[in-house]
Amino acid sequence: MSNNIKRIIVACLLLQCTSSFSQELDPRSYIDLPIGQNFFGALYIYTEGDVYTSPDVPVEDLTLEIDGPAIAYARTFELFGNASKFDINVGQACSHGEAIYLGEDATRDYCGITDTRVRLNYNFYGAKAKTMKEFVKQPKGIVIGGSLQVSAPTGQYDDKYILNIGANRWFFKPEIGTSIPFGSWELDLSVSAKISTDNNDLQGSKKFEQDPIYNVQSHLIYDIGPGQWISLNGNYFWGGDTFVDGRQTANKAENYRAGITYSKALNSQHSIKFLANKGVTTNRGNDSVVYAVAWAYRWD
Repeated sequence: MSNNIKRIIVACLLLQCTSSFSQELDPRSYIDLPIGQNFFGALYIYTEGDVYTSPDVPVEDLTLEIDGPAIAYARTFELFGNASKFDINVGQACSHGEAIYLGEDATRDYCGITDTRVRLNYNFYGAKAKTMKEFVKQPKGIVIGGSLQVSAPTGQYDDKYILNIGANRWFFKPEIGTSIPFGSWELDLSVSAKISTDNNDLQGSKKFEQDPIYNVQSHLIYDIGPGQWISLNGNYFWGGDTFVDGRQTANKAENYRAGITYSKALNSQHSIKFLANKGVTTNRGNDSVVYAVAWAYRWD
């Protein structure tokens, strides 16, 4: 099996289901890929700690312990002559949550289906559409692309509770990113903004609004060997002030996260990935820890 084919498999292991808690620390989102490839992924994620920096509900001192499985599907295809990728994911989660809402303690244990996320990646530089046969003959090069991720409010939501699995609102996340290889190393950079609609059913009738969250991330990746790599990940994000019925309830200070990802191709069709990341600063929380393990299967 060629190094290029192994690179395809490990690059497309789908972990974006973790992004609610890790602020999208997602390496190799903008590498070149052959068209006509399908990927199915399954993962298990565990996170605990203060996730105040990216809440789906307007509470203070929000601490969550969440675990559960998720599944994802992706397909690469040609768009305007360049390589593109579509992916979709959804999961099931169980959580124990504690928070302070309007000066009162709130706790809840609950399980449910998560919101569904879809994303379109379009590489507009350095990634002409190629079949697998054409792709394996090409060396790695600089790729620049953009993406749009949309989260639909399909998750479990009960307006009698502050803490829920689903957010009961949409979000749209445009992003631009690049992948820069140099020898056995690769540097990934991206910038994004997460823009959310309002939740008009917060505890029945309250209106919850949130300003956009801006995110800058980087990944330093080392190819250990054919089909095997490790990445040091970091990001900086800010914004996301929240309002309930027009009254500001939280002011999100800037925060940092750091983590590590390890990925290995088992053969030409199967691969596994492990990740861990943690908040580095605690300006307004952000000391949550995320662990995940994932498996992916590729076919033409």
